[in-house]
Amino acid sequence: MKTPKKKAVEAPAIGDQLLTLREAAEVLRLNPRTVREYVQRGEIEGRIIGKRWRFRRADLDAFFENAPREWDFGGKGGDGD
Repeated sequence: MKTPKKKAVEAPAIGDQLLTLREAAEVLRLNPRTVREYVQRGEIEGRIIGKRWRFRRADLDAFFENAPREWDFGGKGGDGD
């Protein structure tokens, strides 16, 4: 009796999962320097791969979901845009 072959599960291409620092900043509508500061504080998950920052979209979404509902924009123009 032959055992049925298991179907290989294909993982999505890594390029579909990883974003550059600039792309991550665009997604979050932040300055790349600000994103880098959040990474250094451990608030956004990121990795240096090949001397460049890379981010998973899921980590950016988690950062957004866990962010406070209201940000204190005092002293930064206060327009909230």
